Amino acid sequence: MTAPTTGGAAPASVRLDWQDWTRTNIRRVGYGAAAVVIVAGAVLAYIASERNKEQFAAQALSQAWSTVEAGNMALAANDLSRLTERYGGTAAADEGLILLSEIRLLTGENDAAVRDLQQFVTRRHPKYFVASGYALLGGGLENQAKFKDAAAAYRSAAEAADLGFLKAQYLIDASRAYVLAGDTASAKTALGEVLSKFNEISQAAEARVRMGELGGPVPPAPEPKRGSEQPQAS
Repeated sequence: MTAPTTGGAAPASVRLDWQDWTRTNIRRVGYGAAAVVIVAGAVLAYIASERNKEQFAAQALSQAWSTVEAGNMALAANDLSRLTERYGGTAAADEGLILLSEIRLLTGENDAAVRDLQQFVTRRHPKYFVASGYALLGGGLENQAKFKDAAAAYRSAAEAADLGFLKAQYLIDASRAYVLAGDTASAKTALGEVLSKFNEISQAAEARVRMGELGGPVPPAPEPKRGSEQPQAS
């Protein structure tokens, strides 16, 4: 019997199989590598494009703010309209839409402001922009005498706001709109939330006054906090 082979070179058939596979698939591998390079290049180009878009949008917003500070609201509104159309999806465009809506509300273009804000709040934005959008929308709806809708917008602003004093202010705004809508119970509820959650901030003082006017329960104002150190007698 011939002893089994325990060492030496690999069988030629294995080498030939590998070589055959390489010859058969080298073109396919090349296509795959090329595709990876193309995709990577497209991703890098997209990232660069988005960075440039953000930069251009920020510059346009800065210029619009300068125009606002100069008092030329008509030109600022025109610049902001172009900004939001050209650079939609950027943080600067979000801020620009908020500023544009404020200008429109101040200059009597209430319907246009409400229309844009209603679209704005349905899309995804950072929460602070959403809160501002709902708050302005509430003001626009109040101007249209749509008080119930205005109250709902102010409540949405309070839900989206991160800071306590803003939440309290938006709830007070909601209570005012509820009163105008003839819904005193909901107005008291909104004020009650301010007094239960934010009783120690400045907005609570206004909430206590408004609640008293509506005949609701008014908790006492918190006592001033004493300092940790007592004044020394001279």
